Amino acid sequence: NIHSVICTNRDEFLNRPTSNAHFHSFEDVSSPNPDGTVGPILSGRDLQAGGSWFGLNRSGRVALLTNITEPLAKYNTSRGSLVSSFLLSTSSHPLEDEIGKIVPEDANYAGFNLLLLAPTLSSPSPSPSPSSSSSQPQIEYRSLFVTNHGGGGPLTARSLLPSERTCGGISNGIDGAGAERWPKVQHATEAFAEVVAPAKSSAHATTEAELVERLFDLLSWHPPTPITARTELKTTIHVPPVPIVLEVKGSPSTTPAYYGTRLSTVLLISKTGDVTFIERDIWQLVDGAPKRAGKDSERVFKFKLDLALT
Repeated sequence: NIHSVICTNRDEFLNRPTSNAHFHSFEDVSSPNPDGTVGPILSGRDLQAGGSWFGLNRSGRVALLTNITEPLAKYNTSRGSLVSSFLLSTSSHPLEDEIGKIVPEDANYAGFNLLLLAPTLSSPSPSPSPSSSSSQPQIEYRSLFVTNHGGGGPLTARSLLPSERTCGGISNGIDGAGAERWPKVQHATEAFAEVVAPAKSSAHATTEAELVERLFDLLSWHPPTPITARTELKTTIHVPPVPIVLEVKGSPSTTPAYYGTRLSTVLLISKTGDVTFIERDIWQLVDGAPKRAGKDSERVFKFKLDLALT
């Protein structure tokens, strides 16, 4: 009964201020929902630049953002605002029309890749059995891949290819310039196909819990030789903490900051709108040193999409 499966890592500097996944409305973090209401958006939040990297809203919209690996530079707009703007929107217009609404005219972004998903409802199957879920409207998803191909570049958007809709991977490379050949993307798409195959087969029943753990196992893959530099990020799905010196203009500091996989997240959406969202801590900064989190350090959310909003 599962329609959509997404699993993703958040690779980031471990000292970057962040809040765990929770329901909110991207309100000012200094004054969260004074009336005590629960917001319509489920995501973690980037407390330094605002916005988010991955999340969904109660009507079923999903946004996933990755940064393009490139030399560090400063830009006037946060990429995370693309996620927040899309998830806050209540528009029912085609996804292609959304781009002009969520991107300011004078926006200038560091390199990014952005996956946008918006649900539609199909009619129930004719003459369903009383116990069949097909008596309910079924969710289908429209998709759009948006990128600027690198810092300061012009935005382009395209629909996902049929093969990408079935089993695709998005990482930190440049679309159309070999990103799909990154070792981590190739390994992930092959492993993902193997993980979800039993879930799609009636002959090999897989429980949701089994599927979730297999997806987290996929997100933990790394080559036998640990990476030691930022240039090697394309070779591993799981990024162990790597000390990276941030070269900030005008600053004499050469103190390294640890970069690695902070979080892993699994999202399952059924054909009838049942959602399972699990965010698991991977690496944390404790007293200035990286520490691996346990499997019990996670947030689990289960809820039903409000299909009336779709």
